[in-house]
Amino acid sequence: MNSRKRGQVFGAVLMASTAIVVIASLEAAKAQPARAVAYNIPAQPLTAALTVVAQRSGLRLAYSADLSAGRSAPALQGSFTPAEAIGQLLAGSGLTYRFTSANTVTIERQSASASAAGAVPGAISLDTIDVQGRATSDPGATEGSGSYTTTQMSSSTGLPLSIRETPQSVTVISRQRMDDQNIRTFKDAMENTTGITSQSWDNDRVEFMSRGFKLTEFRYDGVPVDADGAIDHGLSTVDMAIYDRVEVTKGASGLLQGAGSPGAAINLVRKRPTRIFQGSISESVSSWNNYRTDLDLSGPLNEAGTVRGRFAGAFLDGDSWLDHYHKRRNVLYGVIEADLTDNTMLTIGSDYQKDKSRGAQWGGLPLFFSDGTRTNWDVSKNPGAVWSRDNLSVNTYFVTLEHNFDNGWKAIGSFNHRRSVSDYMLGSASGGFPDPVTGEGVSQFIWKEHPRSIQNTVDLKVSGPVEVMGRTHELMFGVMSTHRSEQGPYYDDPSNPFLGGPPTYDPSVPNFFTWRGNSSVPPFQILGKVESSYSRTGTFAVARLKPVDKLSIILGGRLDWWSFNDKGTYIDPLEEWLYPAEYSVNARITPYAGIVYDLTDIYSLYGSYTSIFAPDGFRDVNRNFLPPTEGDSYEAGVKAAYFGGALNLTAAMFMIQQKNFHEFAGFDPVTGDNYYRSIDGVTSKGFEFELSGQLAPGLQINAGYTHTHARTSDGSLVYSYIQTTAPENVVRLFATYRLPDQWDRWTIGGGVRWQDTVHGYVNSNPFGERQDLTQGDVFLLDLMARFRLTEKVEIAFNATNLLNQKYYSVFGNYDTGVYGEPRRYTLSTKFKF
Repeated sequence: MNSRKRGQVFGAVLMASTAIVVIASLEAAKAQPARAVAYNIPAQPLTAALTVVAQRSGLRLAYSADLSAGRSAPALQGSFTPAEAIGQLLAGSGLTYRFTSANTVTIERQSASASAAGAVPGAISLDTIDVQGRATSDPGATEGSGSYTTTQMSSSTGLPLSIRETPQSVTVISRQRMDDQNIRTFKDAMENTTGITSQSWDNDRVEFMSRGFKLTEFRYDGVPVDADGAIDHGLSTVDMAIYDRVEVTKGASGLLQGAGSPGAAINLVRKRPTRIFQGSISESVSSWNNYRTDLDLSGPLNEAGTVRGRFAGAFLDGDSWLDHYHKRRNVLYGVIEADLTDNTMLTIGSDYQKDKSRGAQWGGLPLFFSDGTRTNWDVSKNPGAVWSRDNLSVNTYFVTLEHNFDNGWKAIGSFNHRRSVSDYMLGSASGGFPDPVTGEGVSQFIWKEHPRSIQNTVDLKVSGPVEVMGRTHELMFGVMSTHRSEQGPYYDDPSNPFLGGPPTYDPSVPNFFTWRGNSSVPPFQILGKVESSYSRTGTFAVARLKPVDKLSIILGGRLDWWSFNDKGTYIDPLEEWLYPAEYSVNARITPYAGIVYDLTDIYSLYGSYTSIFAPDGFRDVNRNFLPPTEGDSYEAGVKAAYFGGALNLTAAMFMIQQKNFHEFAGFDPVTGDNYYRSIDGVTSKGFEFELSGQLAPGLQINAGYTHTHARTSDGSLVYSYIQTTAPENVVRLFATYRLPDQWDRWTIGGGVRWQDTVHGYVNSNPFGERQDLTQGDVFLLDLMARFRLTEKVEIAFNATNLLNQKYYSVFGNYDTGVYGEPRRYTLSTKFKF
């Protein structure tokens, strides 16, 4: 049975299993009567009272803003079902309610005529006030909100703050944006984030840049993960099926992580179990025979609702715009929350993703012919061999215990265990320069690797309010410790044996013009063993001080201990390991300072300073380890929260100064190693504008523009490790509009991704010389449309790069270029229950 048929069988089995689960769950839900909840609500404005009921019952309440304006609710004391509680609050108000779904209540005037007569001329409001009654334990959850923003996040300081209260630029990719834009992978999310650009090494390895620096800080639910987006494909290609949102904090974020990049920090927030049953299944088909199935089930597991669970999964099987490339993916996620007491919650969960590919690249396409003229390949040209594979599986187990004390303090402890297993056997016709007539002159890069890594992380945080001089302030203390080990066989290159001897494999390609990936599999032999370990421990404290109502001052600091050890060995005991390294950083201090001043109820001024460091193990000419690279990040600007935070605006200026940058200084013929020196590094400065959320009734928008001017200490351009600059100007825009009145089943949308000139270079052109390269503006147009057949079923269509612009994602790496994705169409259906 071929992979396509296996995928179809899998999909059919999954659909059948889902149907059984859905029917059983719905019948169980119908059998359970609405439970009474105890209330003790004093008389207060109607909006506030309804919010309390929503939070206690888990319902979503939707109503026009003008309905609750100026109305008060009576006191509510006793035990009531959700319907009874809402009825009591609305008594005598001229308003009524109706359930529009199992967990959604719409509040409206008692008659249409009264509604028309009661409208306020010239009033400006959103579609509805949409009160999400803590449908999950995550107060910042975006799922089901229909919004392109979030109510709160803690990725910058650890404190739960709104976007306006956070003294750094932040971008949130909400669940609604993922669904609207058909964002399936982390790469998709980053390519639609204000100020973030991507550079593809090849099929799966991707590097992300922000403000002139590579991104190296990644967290899952706030817990750091030690990984490199270009090497650990689990971050480059992580599937978004199980995530509620992606939070991106611009600039350094050393307070929560210590070591890392000054460009930005990423936090992926998983979906949480819901208090009321919900489920969905979706099927999609897209260009190049890609088929995908997603399943998501969530709800209470006992009658009291004190135990809740969620299961989500995805299956992908498909080809690519690249010839003879095929990929399969399996994603599974399960989590259970249990209220041990009214104030204590235990969370246990696991996620798993496995990717298998064939025809994988390791490098790109030659940029020059042998006579020095530039190449211009079809974007479908694949240098990867048909046997070339790039497989990865990542499995994470996590446990979290959260307790809320009666005095408002909270303690959260978590443990994460992450395993990844890679299986790379790569062959890619990416070396050399083809003859423009015969196609001769190209050879394969070949490599085999099978590393296995384990990372264990413990994270503890305690936070709460304190009263000083009659004012309430917030404090947080935390400690984190992580250990990562990696080991695996080290394979020799049979085309160029490390220990000498005749080659046992010929990597040459007879004619690159006729190359279709057909070559023999190299006879890789184990040469030794790769074994390394990495440990990090840090503790931090942060305070949010409120000397006056309009002013917030955030002060914090972190102390870190960091160590790395590479102790690989060769099978031949007479050979000394080529890459020995053992170095550490002790008691490193990272400061943080931020200030937010509220000009009005909508606008705020803010400023912040923080730093970060990055040990890298480079040595000087005397074989001494160089001090860590450092980065200082400064930012100031204005923020606004319109419509109660439904629409957020940020306008920021920033500057990042890098110190102790490690520059190549020479080659030591005795040791056979390169040596380096410390210099002043990159200075990056610029400004950023972003508008995100609901701009008008039915209109969701995310619009961002970033200008970054990054230069080295001598004024040169800043190239990434893969020899390409980031663009100085980047625009990200996407908006959707739900049509009004009788057309409200339709949602249409579109956007652009634009960047200006990027630069690259090859170390050696056909004449052995460095040669600079330039690519002009890239303009990508994306469109979407969605039609709601019923309240439960919808059909969506997406087109990315509609104009089919041909461009390089990166050029220069291995003296090759990698094309970006051409035009892609996707048709999907989703069934909710």
